[in-house]
Amino acid sequence: MEDRGWDPYAESRAVLSDINGFFKVDLPEAIFQQPGRTTWRLGRLLYSHIVEMNAPYEVMTNLLRFQLGKGYSPNPFFALLSSAQKKSFKKVGISTGRKIEIIKQLSEAAGLEVGTIFDDFYNNRLRNAISHSDYILTDEDFRCRGGISGIRAFKIPYEELDRILMSAKAFIAAFFSVEQLARQVWGTKKQQAIPYDPHYKGLVEVLVDDRDLMCGFRVHWPNNSQSTYRRTEDGIDMTNCSLDLKNATISLFVDLYARNPGQFSPLVERDANPVYTKLEGCDEPPTWPAAAVDDT
Repeated sequence: MEDRGWDPYAESRAVLSDINGFFKVDLPEAIFQQPGRTTWRLGRLLYSHIVEMNAPYEVMTNLLRFQLGKGYSPNPFFALLSSAQKKSFKKVGISTGRKIEIIKQLSEAAGLEVGTIFDDFYNNRLRNAISHSDYILTDEDFRCRGGISGIRAFKIPYEELDRILMSAKAFIAAFFSVEQLARQVWGTKKQQAIPYDPHYKGLVEVLVDDRDLMCGFRVHWPNNSQSTYRRTEDGIDMTNCSLDLKNATISLFVDLYARNPGQFSPLVERDANPVYTKLEGCDEPPTWPAAAVDDT
Protein backbone atom coordinates (compact mmCIF):
# COMPACT_ATOMS: atom_id res chain seq x y z
CA MET A 1 0.00 0.00 0.00
CA GLU A 2 1.03 3.61 -0.58
CA ASP A 3 -0.56 6.83 0.58
CA ARG A 4 -0.81 10.04 -1.43
CA GLY A 5 2.34 11.52 -2.91
CA TRP A 6 4.31 8.40 -3.90
CA ASP A 7 3.43 8.07 -7.59
CA PRO A 8 6.34 9.18 -9.85
CA TYR A 9 4.31 8.41 -12.97
CA ALA A 10 1.77 11.12 -12.12
CA GLU A 11 4.57 13.60 -11.39
CA SER A 12 6.36 12.72 -14.65
CA ARG A 13 3.22 13.46 -16.64
CA ALA A 14 2.92 16.82 -14.87
CA VAL A 15 6.59 17.69 -15.48
CA LEU A 16 6.38 16.89 -19.19
CA SER A 17 3.17 18.89 -19.49
CA ASP A 18 4.78 21.90 -17.80
CA ILE A 19 7.91 21.81 -19.98
CA ASN A 20 5.85 21.34 -23.12
CA GLY A 21 3.81 24.39 -22.12
CA PHE A 22 6.89 26.61 -22.50
CA PHE A 23 7.10 25.64 -26.17
CA LYS A 24 3.68 27.18 -26.76
CA VAL A 25 4.46 30.68 -25.48
CA ASP A 26 6.80 33.47 -26.59
CA LEU A 27 9.58 33.79 -24.01
CA PRO A 28 10.18 37.47 -23.09
CA GLU A 29 13.71 38.63 -23.99
CA ALA A 30 13.72 40.81 -20.88
CA ILE A 31 13.89 37.62 -18.83
CA PHE A 32 15.43 35.14 -21.27
CA GLN A 33 18.52 36.61 -22.97
CA GLN A 34 18.63 33.83 -25.57
CA PRO A 35 15.02 32.58 -25.94
CA GLY A 36 15.96 30.43 -28.93
CA ARG A 37 18.56 28.52 -26.95
CA THR A 38 16.27 28.42 -23.94
CA THR A 39 13.85 26.39 -26.05
CA TRP A 40 16.61 23.95 -26.94
CA ARG A 41 17.67 23.71 -23.29
CA LEU A 42 14.12 22.92 -22.26
CA GLY A 43 14.00 20.37 -25.04
CA ARG A 44 17.04 18.64 -23.52
CA LEU A 45 15.29 18.44 -20.15
CA LEU A 46 12.18 17.06 -21.85
CA TYR A 47 14.22 14.42 -23.69
CA SER A 48 16.08 13.40 -20.55
CA HIS A 49 12.87 12.96 -18.60
CA ILE A 50 11.22 10.92 -21.35
CA VAL A 51 14.09 8.45 -21.70
CA GLU A 52 14.58 8.11 -17.92
CA MET A 53 10.93 7.46 -16.97
CA ASN A 54 10.44 3.96 -15.56
CA ALA A 55 6.76 3.53 -16.42
CA PRO A 56 6.97 3.10 -20.22
CA TYR A 57 9.71 0.48 -19.95
CA GLU A 58 8.01 -1.41 -17.12
CA VAL A 59 4.59 -1.43 -18.80
CA MET A 60 5.96 -2.55 -22.15
CA THR A 61 8.10 -5.25 -20.53
CA ASN A 62 5.19 -6.61 -18.49
CA LEU A 63 2.90 -6.68 -21.54
CA LEU A 64 5.55 -8.64 -23.42
CA ARG A 65 6.01 -10.96 -20.44
CA PHE A 66 2.28 -11.70 -20.52
CA GLN A 67 2.45 -12.32 -24.25
CA LEU A 68 5.19 -14.88 -23.59
CA GLY A 69 3.45 -16.47 -20.58
CA LYS A 70 5.94 -15.09 -18.04
CA GLY A 71 3.37 -13.20 -15.94
CA TYR A 72 3.43 -9.82 -14.17
CA SER A 73 6.26 -8.54 -11.99
CA PRO A 74 6.73 -5.18 -10.21
CA ASN A 75 10.36 -5.48 -11.33
CA PRO A 76 9.92 -7.12 -14.75
CA PHE A 77 13.60 -6.85 -15.69
CA PHE A 78 15.31 -8.59 -12.78
CA ALA A 79 14.71 -12.21 -13.78
CA LEU A 80 16.10 -11.41 -17.23
CA LEU A 81 19.43 -10.01 -15.99
CA SER A 82 22.73 -11.83 -16.01
CA SER A 83 24.15 -13.15 -12.71
CA ALA A 84 26.61 -10.25 -12.51
CA GLN A 85 23.86 -7.69 -13.19
CA LYS A 86 21.66 -9.22 -10.49
CA LYS A 87 24.46 -8.87 -7.95
CA SER A 88 24.92 -5.16 -8.73
CA PHE A 89 21.20 -4.41 -9.03
CA LYS A 90 20.74 -3.09 -5.47
CA LYS A 91 23.62 -0.64 -5.90
CA VAL A 92 23.23 0.64 -9.45
CA GLY A 93 19.84 -0.60 -10.63
CA ILE A 94 19.32 -1.20 -14.36
CA SER A 95 20.51 1.19 -17.03
CA THR A 96 18.10 2.59 -19.59
CA GLY A 97 20.06 0.93 -22.38
CA ARG A 98 19.77 -2.48 -20.70
CA LYS A 99 16.00 -2.05 -20.28
CA ILE A 100 15.70 -1.36 -24.00
CA GLU A 101 17.84 -4.42 -24.78
CA ILE A 102 15.49 -6.60 -22.70
CA ILE A 103 12.41 -5.16 -24.42
CA LYS A 104 13.97 -5.87 -27.81
CA GLN A 105 14.78 -9.46 -26.77
CA LEU A 106 11.24 -10.07 -25.54
CA SER A 107 9.79 -8.41 -28.66
CA GLU A 108 11.79 -10.73 -30.89
CA ALA A 109 10.76 -13.77 -28.85
CA ALA A 110 7.11 -12.71 -29.20
CA GLY A 111 7.44 -12.13 -32.93
CA LEU A 112 6.75 -8.40 -32.56
CA GLU A 113 8.66 -5.29 -33.63
CA VAL A 114 7.69 -3.05 -30.73
CA GLY A 115 11.27 -2.95 -29.43
CA THR A 116 12.52 -1.16 -32.54
CA ILE A 117 10.54 1.97 -31.63
CA PHE A 118 13.44 3.13 -29.42
CA ASP A 119 15.77 3.23 -32.43
CA ASP A 120 13.94 6.38 -33.55
CA PHE A 121 15.02 8.47 -30.57
CA TYR A 122 17.19 6.76 -27.96
CA ASN A 123 20.80 7.91 -28.19
CA ASN A 124 22.97 6.77 -25.30
CA ARG A 125 25.64 9.39 -25.95
CA LEU A 126 23.07 12.17 -25.97
CA ARG A 127 21.42 10.77 -22.85
CA ASN A 128 24.74 10.68 -20.96
CA ALA A 129 25.77 14.16 -22.06
CA ILE A 130 22.50 15.68 -20.84
CA SER A 131 22.38 13.66 -17.60
CA HIS A 132 25.95 14.72 -16.70
CA SER A 133 25.53 18.34 -17.89
CA ASP A 134 28.41 17.67 -20.28
CA TYR A 135 27.18 19.64 -23.31
CA ILE A 136 27.31 23.04 -25.00
CA LEU A 137 24.85 24.75 -27.35
CA THR A 138 26.46 26.73 -30.16
CA ASP A 139 24.98 28.58 -33.12
CA GLU A 140 25.48 25.50 -35.31
CA ASP A 141 24.95 22.42 -33.17
CA PHE A 142 24.78 20.52 -29.90
CA ARG A 143 28.25 19.60 -28.65
CA CYS A 144 29.61 17.30 -25.97
CA ARG A 145 33.20 17.90 -24.92
CA GLY A 146 33.44 14.43 -23.37
CA GLY A 147 35.21 13.25 -20.26
CA ILE A 148 32.65 13.98 -17.55
CA SER A 149 30.05 11.73 -19.16
CA GLY A 150 32.58 9.02 -19.88
CA ILE A 151 32.35 9.34 -23.67
CA ARG A 152 34.35 11.00 -26.43
CA ALA A 153 33.53 14.42 -27.81
CA PHE A 154 30.79 14.58 -30.45
CA LYS A 155 28.43 16.95 -32.25
CA ILE A 156 24.76 16.70 -33.26
CA PRO A 157 23.35 19.16 -35.81
CA TYR A 158 20.21 20.94 -34.65
CA GLU A 159 18.22 19.41 -37.49
CA GLU A 160 19.04 15.89 -36.25
CA LEU A 161 18.55 16.95 -32.64
CA ASP A 162 15.09 18.27 -33.50
CA ARG A 163 14.21 14.94 -35.17
CA ILE A 164 15.32 13.01 -32.07
CA LEU A 165 13.36 15.28 -29.76
CA MET A 166 10.20 15.13 -31.87
CA SER A 167 10.44 11.33 -32.07
CA ALA A 168 10.78 11.11 -28.29
CA LYS A 169 7.74 13.38 -27.85
CA ALA A 170 5.76 11.27 -30.31
CA PHE A 171 6.66 8.12 -28.39
CA ILE A 172 5.60 9.39 -24.98
CA ALA A 173 2.45 11.00 -26.41
CA ALA A 174 1.50 7.67 -27.99
CA PHE A 175 2.23 5.84 -24.73
CA PHE A 176 0.03 8.21 -22.72
CA SER A 177 -2.72 7.98 -25.34
CA VAL A 178 -2.75 4.16 -25.48
CA GLU A 179 -2.70 3.94 -21.68
CA GLN A 180 -5.67 6.29 -21.41
CA LEU A 181 -7.57 4.50 -24.17
CA ALA A 182 -7.03 1.07 -22.58
CA ARG A 183 -8.28 2.34 -19.22
CA GLN A 184 -11.24 4.02 -20.94
CA VAL A 185 -12.23 0.80 -22.72
CA TRP A 186 -12.03 -1.24 -19.52
CA GLY A 187 -13.90 1.53 -17.71
CA THR A 188 -16.98 0.73 -19.77
CA LYS A 189 -17.14 -2.55 -17.82
CA LYS A 190 -17.81 -0.79 -14.51
CA GLN A 191 -20.63 -2.09 -12.29
CA GLN A 192 -20.51 -5.46 -14.02
CA ALA A 193 -19.87 -8.76 -12.23
CA ILE A 194 -17.68 -10.83 -14.53
CA PRO A 195 -17.22 -14.55 -13.68
CA TYR A 196 -13.58 -14.89 -12.75
CA ASP A 197 -12.93 -18.10 -10.84
CA PRO A 198 -15.07 -21.16 -11.71
CA HIS A 199 -13.80 -23.08 -8.67
CA TYR A 200 -14.33 -20.55 -5.88
CA LYS A 201 -16.98 -18.66 -7.90
CA GLY A 202 -15.30 -15.27 -7.69
CA LEU A 203 -16.79 -12.33 -9.61
CA VAL A 204 -14.40 -9.62 -10.78
CA GLU A 205 -15.44 -5.97 -10.95
CA VAL A 206 -13.54 -3.22 -12.83
CA LEU A 207 -13.07 -0.16 -10.61
CA VAL A 208 -13.01 3.33 -12.15
CA ASP A 209 -11.99 6.84 -11.12
CA ASP A 210 -14.04 10.05 -11.41
CA ARG A 211 -13.38 10.07 -15.19
CA ASP A 212 -14.63 6.50 -15.61
CA LEU A 213 -11.10 5.29 -16.35
CA MET A 214 -10.13 1.91 -14.95
CA CYS A 215 -8.08 2.32 -11.78
CA GLY A 216 -8.19 -1.17 -10.29
CA PHE A 217 -10.28 -4.26 -9.68
CA ARG A 218 -12.27 -5.99 -6.97
CA VAL A 219 -13.01 -9.72 -6.74
CA HIS A 220 -16.22 -10.56 -4.91
CA TRP A 221 -16.24 -13.97 -3.19
CA PRO A 222 -19.43 -15.92 -2.38
CA ASN A 223 -18.62 -15.89 1.38
CA ASN A 224 -19.28 -12.14 1.64
CA SER A 225 -15.59 -11.19 1.34
CA GLN A 226 -13.68 -9.33 -1.35
CA SER A 227 -10.15 -8.68 -2.66
CA THR A 228 -9.35 -5.18 -3.90
CA TYR A 229 -6.57 -3.39 -5.77
CA ARG A 230 -7.08 0.32 -6.51
CA ARG A 231 -4.61 2.98 -7.68
CA THR A 232 -5.64 6.65 -7.56
CA GLU A 233 -4.10 10.05 -6.85
CA ASP A 234 -4.71 9.33 -3.17
CA GLY A 235 -2.42 6.30 -3.28
CA ILE A 236 -2.57 2.53 -3.75
CA ASP A 237 -5.00 0.36 -1.79
CA MET A 238 -4.50 -3.40 -1.64
CA THR A 239 -6.96 -5.34 0.50
CA ASN A 240 -6.93 -9.14 0.79
CA CYS A 241 -4.35 -9.45 -1.98
CA SER A 242 -0.57 -9.33 -2.31
CA LEU A 243 2.17 -9.61 -4.91
CA ASP A 244 3.44 -13.13 -5.49
CA LEU A 245 6.90 -12.41 -6.84
CA LYS A 246 7.98 -16.05 -7.05
CA ASN A 247 5.11 -17.00 -9.35
CA ALA A 248 4.87 -13.61 -11.11
CA THR A 249 1.25 -13.02 -10.21
CA ILE A 250 -1.08 -11.51 -7.60
CA SER A 251 -2.36 -13.70 -4.77
CA LEU A 252 -5.97 -13.13 -3.72
CA PHE A 253 -7.23 -14.08 -0.25
CA VAL A 254 -10.70 -15.62 0.02
CA ASP A 255 -11.17 -15.32 3.81
CA LEU A 256 -12.78 -18.32 5.58
CA TYR A 257 -13.52 -21.61 3.87
CA ALA A 258 -16.80 -23.40 4.56
CA ARG A 259 -16.67 -26.12 7.23
CA ASN A 260 -19.07 -28.31 5.27
CA PRO A 261 -18.93 -26.99 1.68
CA GLY A 262 -21.49 -27.85 -0.95
CA GLN A 263 -20.98 -28.26 -4.67
CA PHE A 264 -21.21 -24.56 -5.52
CA SER A 265 -17.96 -23.38 -3.90
CA PRO A 266 -15.50 -24.37 -1.15
CA LEU A 267 -16.41 -21.02 0.42
CA VAL A 268 -20.16 -21.71 0.79
CA GLU A 269 -21.70 -24.10 3.31
CA ARG A 270 -23.78 -26.98 2.01
CA ASP A 271 -27.43 -25.96 1.49
CA ALA A 272 -26.50 -22.29 2.06
CA ASN A 273 -26.84 -19.50 -0.50
CA PRO A 274 -23.79 -17.64 -1.78
CA VAL A 275 -23.49 -14.08 -0.48
CA TYR A 276 -21.56 -11.50 -2.49
CA THR A 277 -20.62 -7.96 -1.49
CA LYS A 278 -22.22 -5.16 -3.52
CA LEU A 279 -20.67 -3.72 -6.66
CA GLU A 280 -19.50 -0.14 -6.30
CA GLY A 281 -22.46 2.22 -6.81
CA CYS A 282 -25.04 -0.59 -6.90
CA ASP A 283 -27.80 -1.26 -4.39
CA GLU A 284 -28.14 -5.00 -4.95
CA PRO A 285 -25.36 -7.59 -4.63
CA PRO A 286 -24.36 -9.54 -7.75
CA THR A 287 -25.07 -13.22 -8.38
CA TRP A 288 -23.17 -15.94 -10.15
CA PRO A 289 -24.78 -16.24 -13.62
CA ALA A 290 -26.72 -19.41 -14.39
CA ALA A 291 -24.88 -19.84 -17.71
CA ALA A 292 -21.56 -19.83 -15.87
CA VAL A 293 -22.89 -22.47 -13.48
CA ASP A 294 -23.80 -24.66 -16.46
CA ASP A 295 -20.31 -24.21 -17.93
CA THR A 296 -18.65 -25.37 -14.72
